[in-house]
Amino acid sequence: MLSGRQVSILLLVCLLLSLSGCWSRREIETLGFVMAMGIDKAQEEGKLQLTMLVAKPFALGGGEKSNPQEAAVWIFSSTGDTVFEAIRNGNSQSPRRLFFAHNRWVLFGEELAREGIQQALDFWSRDGESRRTVHVAVAKGTTASQMLQTRFELERQPSEGARGILNNAAKALSTVVTVRLNEFLQSLESPGVSPVASRADIVPRPKDPDVRGEVVEEVIGSSARITGAAVFKRDHLVGWLDQSETRGLNWVRSEVRSALLVIEDPGNPGQRIGIEITRARGQSSVEHVDGRFVARIKVEAEGHLGDTTAFVEPETDIWELLEKRMAQAIREDIYAAVSKGQKLQTDFFGFGSYLYRSNPRLWSQVEDEWQDLIFPTMAVEIDVRSQLRRTGLVIRSDKLTSR
Repeated sequence: MLSGRQVSILLLVCLLLSLSGCWSRREIETLGFVMAMGIDKAQEEGKLQLTMLVAKPFALGGGEKSNPQEAAVWIFSSTGDTVFEAIRNGNSQSPRRLFFAHNRWVLFGEELAREGIQQALDFWSRDGESRRTVHVAVAKGTTASQMLQTRFELERQPSEGARGILNNAAKALSTVVTVRLNEFLQSLESPGVSPVASRADIVPRPKDPDVRGEVVEEVIGSSARITGAAVFKRDHLVGWLDQSETRGLNWVRSEVRSALLVIEDPGNPGQRIGIEITRARGQSSVEHVDGRFVARIKVEAEGHLGDTTAFVEPETDIWELLEKRMAQAIREDIYAAVSKGQKLQTDFFGFGSYLYRSNPRLWSQVEDEWQDLIFPTMAVEIDVRSQLRRTGLVIRSDKLTSR
């Protein structure tokens, strides 16, 4: 008969035997952390070119062996018939095992995006190491490989610089779309909605020949700008949205966090007033009335007076006129986005998805004709309610007088 102490020891031994060890451990010194990936058509017919941006830990660590003047990333490319093969072929160039859990971006070149990206996306749908929280973007007018060569003045890691610009533009301007890979894949699979992605442009930065006051001169030939949106029809890129059109999409999708509307001063023609949007909410619905489809959009927005180029005294009836012009500016953004979507024959607003959820039987009858025939000609009614709440630290503008 075992004593209580012996039973406890036996149980402890059994528990220790059941614990898994570090048989699958990965030492950090053996990993190459991929921070961004770009996909293009390869020169060889039918193949894909994968460009990877890999962090250099010894250039970023700040220790005795670090070199602050050294490039913080290593960029290289590999090709393959599939994305997975291109990744595996990349191991023939990398002295460290490529690790994708910290990847920030999946970037597509415009040429590949116009031909379709379904085959390139399949890898991220299956792979467990790559995360679906990465940002999806399309390089306008260039390749993903060239876009990954750009740099940012305030960030050594290009992936972090691009992410910072995206976050700042989304929070302050609402003229960009922030799309994660998971959202993009869901839009591809969901009925009645076309996916969008962030739009990236290359901005040349010519070197000033008379740079003074710098101990170490760092030359940045080009940088990247994140603005607008890339519009897809199924998995094919079909066009672009500019800043106003993208903000119109965000009004409808209730994704305007903050924005700046510059409107004409009702009391001083030719003068401008800046309105900062502090809160916004959008709602949409689709109805079938008298044999035709109607999309109804309602937007509620609040803001305050940001600045003005002329004297403004809010105690007069100008306040109501400002709210009306604020509402009109929002309507113009939405109309611009709707017109572009109908012209491109792609419902990136998701009006079809509203119909699918509210009336599945009717949707099954019009699904095949929605993108090409029904959405491009459907009526869209827009109702905007706007309110100005504050004037900042002063009630009225400073009125200059001659002396």
